[in-house]
Amino acid sequence: MMENSTQPVTKLSDLAAVLLEKLKAAQTNITLDFDDVAVTGPGPLGQPGQWKLNGKLTLTTKSTGPNLS
Repeated sequence: MMENSTQPVTKLSDLAAVLLEKLKAAQTNITLDFDDVAVTGPGPLGQPGQWKLNGKLTLTTKSTGPNLS
């Protein structure tokens, strides 16, 4: 697991696994730094499009009750 890691993630599947694990926690903060990342994904009208990411994305979860896992 890449807990509190600053090492780059090179595979999208690794990033997804880390995010899902962290978001299961009762309370967590995740900050992702992107430096000129280009990803091909769904675009307008279902045609392939390119998404460009540059900057920070912060995800925060907070428990609102008993563990619902």
